[in-house]
Amino acid sequence: SLLAATALLSCNNASKKEARPNESFVLGEKVTNGFDYYRTYQVSFYDNNVYELLSTQITYGYSMNLGTQVVAAYGTYANNGSEDGITTYTLNKAAEVVLSSYSKAGGFNILINTASKDQTYPTELPASGEGEKVYAQNKDDVLNAYGVGTKIYTEKNTLSFKDPNDAEGEKAVVTDASGSVKSVLNKEFNQVRTTATIETAGTMEIYSVYHLHTFKNGKYQFFKTSITFGYSMVLGTSVVTTFGNDEYGTSEDGYTPVTLKKADDVNLNSYSKAGGFNININTASKDQTYPTELPASGEGEKVYAQNKDDVINAYGQESVVYTKDTNNEMSLVNPNA
Repeated sequence: SLLAATALLSCNNASKKEARPNESFVLGEKVTNGFDYYRTYQVSFYDNNVYELLSTQITYGYSMNLGTQVVAAYGTYANNGSEDGITTYTLNKAAEVVLSSYSKAGGFNILINTASKDQTYPTELPASGEGEKVYAQNKDDVLNAYGVGTKIYTEKNTLSFKDPNDAEGEKAVVTDASGSVKSVLNKEFNQVRTTATIETAGTMEIYSVYHLHTFKNGKYQFFKTSITFGYSMVLGTSVVTTFGNDEYGTSEDGYTPVTLKKADDVNLNSYSKAGGFNININTASKDQTYPTELPASGEGEKVYAQNKDDVINAYGQESVVYTKDTNNEMSLVNPNA
């Protein structure tokens, strides 16, 4: 009876364990089409063949950030094997999409969560043209716009939407629908919030998007994605995702402070074709070894984490963000200070 009770307890504890990615890959790009679009992509693979594809975009023009957009798509995937160092994955059409599109300059705030029972339709989609209004009539419209399946090709810590071994290759479209994604979306969203910063460092520019998911079970997932651009090319792409417990404060003048407690885990990808570095750290993985290299703050510098605590102390310290009560805006500093 004792053994049975112990086994049952272990099973219950295992079932309550928070989902963490097994592998992650990143890509950064700049697209010019009237305005400059700085985009980063991160795909993370979870148990039960579930992917999370995070796409972030800063639209830059008139010397300012014209809009920030984050799309998190969740679906099932298949590993199609490796050839010449390239591994191919099929990402099926997403089962769920969570979208946040925010612009202080443009005056729009769009939040869509197809997994929420509170999501209503028709719902406005981000427009592709100035003054344009586009609406999704139902969940399928959202998935068709932002959850289309594709193939991706991974090498080291980066990904590509075109086969690097095929010069004539094109981005694939996969129409197969995904199955269950409960292993990731087993928590009900509380809030989705977004903000962005643009920094100049010498001849380089760093475009960063901060994106927060809080859940009704008191947990958070906080993404910081950055693309460094200079010399007419992407110099580096990094995504840091932290997982932990949150605590809401009292609303004041339209903003509510949210304390992101010291992280339980950190998932980090930092990749540069130009700089020649590939750093992947996953503190939740049993395969993570130490010492492990951390992204350097200076050219030629080498910094190492000796253990998990070093990683969390570097990237997962407790912090406070401020979420707007009326839309999906977030501030990294107290707007009322």
